[in-house]
Amino acid sequence: MTENRNNESLKPKPRKKNGYPLKRNIALAAVTVILTILVIYELFYTTRFSALSKEVFRRINIGMMLILIIIDLLVLLAIRTRKRFVRIAAALTLTVCTVAGGYAGWILTRVDKNLDNITDTVITEDVATSLVLYNGTSGSPIMSLKDLEGRKVGYTIETKNAEVGMHRLKNEGINVEYKEYLSYADTFTALIDGSVDCAILPKMYWSTLANDELLQPYIDDTTALETFSESITTKNDEGADKDLTKEPFTVLLSGENQGLADTIILFSVNPVSLRITMTSIARDSYVPITCYGGASSKINAAHASSEACLVKTVKKLTGIDIDYTVEFNFKSVIQVVDAVGGVDVDITHSFDAQCWDVNTDHLVVIRLEKGDNQHLDGQRALGFVRERHAFPGGDFARQQHQQEVITQIISKVMATRDPNTYVRILDAAGDNIKTNMSTDQVVNFIAYAMGKAKRYYNPTNVAGVFDIVNSRIYGYNSSLWNESLKMDLYIYRLFKGSIKANADFIQRNLMEDDKEAVPEAVKWTAADTYTPPAVSRSWYNEPQTQRQGRPSATPDSSDDAKPTARPTAKPTASPPADTKPSPSASAEPTPKTSSKPSESEEPAPDTSPEPTKETTPEPTSEATPEPTKETTPEPTKEATPEPTKEATPEPTKEATPEPTKETKPEPTKETKPDPTPTPESDPTPEG
Repeated sequence: MTENRNNESLKPKPRKKNGYPLKRNIALAAVTVILTILVIYELFYTTRFSALSKEVFRRINIGMMLILIIIDLLVLLAIRTRKRFVRIAAALTLTVCTVAGGYAGWILTRVDKNLDNITDTVITEDVATSLVLYNGTSGSPIMSLKDLEGRKVGYTIETKNAEVGMHRLKNEGINVEYKEYLSYADTFTALIDGSVDCAILPKMYWSTLANDELLQPYIDDTTALETFSESITTKNDEGADKDLTKEPFTVLLSGENQGLADTIILFSVNPVSLRITMTSIARDSYVPITCYGGASSKINAAHASSEACLVKTVKKLTGIDIDYTVEFNFKSVIQVVDAVGGVDVDITHSFDAQCWDVNTDHLVVIRLEKGDNQHLDGQRALGFVRERHAFPGGDFARQQHQQEVITQIISKVMATRDPNTYVRILDAAGDNIKTNMSTDQVVNFIAYAMGKAKRYYNPTNVAGVFDIVNSRIYGYNSSLWNESLKMDLYIYRLFKGSIKANADFIQRNLMEDDKEAVPEAVKWTAADTYTPPAVSRSWYNEPQTQRQGRPSATPDSSDDAKPTARPTAKPTASPPADTKPSPSASAEPTPKTSSKPSESEEPAPDTSPEPTKETTPEPTSEATPEPTKETTPEPTKEATPEPTKEATPEPTKEATPEPTKETKPEPTKETKPDPTPTPESDPTPEG
């Protein structure tokens, strides 16, 4: 009996349950391990952005490691002490840190995804294409794709729309006769004059052709037989392998609209001297297109082929190597401007702005009233930088507005210290801006610029860190005869002197040729405000080509000779009278004479019949008396003959020759052989 009692006393007594099961300890430890791994991953992941601020990155690392140590200690105490308040503190800390870490991970994922999208050279995009018909086309009606069997279909060579349209017809088993053209305008013209029965054009071809005002009256008489889209994958060329914090580089910025380049700006950046040049090229510039075999067309059409074609064309035009490209669309302008809080601009004339609704993906018209320092959101800013009709400077003014808005965006991006602003900018840019710079190059250059901004004396205007010089390549208004439509189509020919002046300035900024012209003497006082000289003159005394291809017997459009509303081969296809193009200066770009415009008035339109050569010397029978020494006669190779009945000069004391058919004498100071009018005084017919 005693032995049994002793055996029972030796048995271990069961422990009392304390209400804290083992499962809770395991769960607490598991969450701690997961949080630790998440934090370590985020710290490792953010290393790629450490160049933005090494000091901030160091502080973040120290702070996160301290938080991990505190969490681990709390969890260890909760398991060892089994005290209720310690368990609650550990659980709350784990919950807060897990939520914060998850949010940080989500932000990093967004940033990384957007950066990868921006810098990815392999681009997949949906290309919306329409098969367009003209209501005046003769023959049997075309009601469906099957009716195109055996018909002629026009397309623009080397374009994505052509690839999509031809692929669609092939899949439907429809055999057609294809005819190729160099530009969308040429393809559309072929549709109007009956050379083809159907044209493959972008979905919003009316917007694409809006640049050619003489084609606009025909747009209302067209219809899309079918509209469809297809994903196209392209690969852009890799950017140059440069250290953007030490080596000068160039960037070609292009704004895409339905395949064409609405905006073309060539940047050169010198990170040592902190100078940035912005050189605008008019989208209607008539230049040789490299991917068209050297055939000339408007430069914005080069982008319809590919971005590489535009790069090669600009390189051939300027002689400048293009290191990188940046391409954006309408949506990116709206969202980036909204992300930085809008822009403030001076609007000199009220107008109805053509804006864009990103939600409906449709054009909207918003009235913008004139006024100084007007605050514009992204939608209105887009309408402002697109407008040229409302401003006397025309395309000059538009390019100036584009550069102004870009400068403000740069300033606001550099001035902000709000991480959310950067995230919003990247969200806006992710699917709408493309560049062939690498992510490391982008991050390193931004970090370099922000570092310079911190040491800048004026924190309210950190854009002043960079010496931003705006310029443009100047030219003159001209035209190209279209035999099918029997009319002159507007083009803009560039001055060779302006091309060279801008190219030389860019080369100097790139330190490839740093020889500056040193003046013999400098006169300056402390009260003077220094105004840097213009990069290029706005007018050059060069031979000009006007009305290229126009038959000599064709009457001048300025003599009330309206262009044919429809090709003569199809008289039944005439549009309503109210849709015919007007020959007035407000609707049709009237080619100017080769005489140089004065600073106070617009150049007079050339009303003389087309000579056999591009330039004709003034007949001696109509010449005015020899000018005095105080005046300089116009160069004979640039002047066109004035009709006798309108060219009688009004004698003046200086014997100034008559410049226009209004028989108004021209002041002596305006007869210099090489005036340099400002962009605002240089009228630009809108094409």
